[in-house]
Amino acid sequence: MHIRCWGSRGSIPVSGRGFEKYGGDTTCVEVRSKKGDVVIVDAGSGLRPLGYALVKQHADRHYHDITHAHLDHLMGAALFRAPVFKLGKTDLARARAS
Repeated sequence: MHIRCWGSRGSIPVSGRGFEKYGGDTTCVEVRSKKGDVVIVDAGSGLRPLGYALVKQHADRHYHDITHAHLDHLMGAALFRAPVFKLGKTDLARARAS
């Protein structure tokens, strides 16, 4: 299992030299199994760079878990670039089609 934190800041994302070491994105964690299954925990601003990484890896199947509905855990959803609604590739697309 591989766990990567793409964001762990507080309520708002930040930038600047003081944040280069640990980053400035809000909550987003990638959990990847040995088989390659990807679970994304929360959709903070860290979801944006994770989405770019998933597109480069052609990882078009992933599962999302939102811990709670605060803005800092949701703000990255609008900028998520991975192919979430690619027809036939997600359970969500299949569920809406039925």
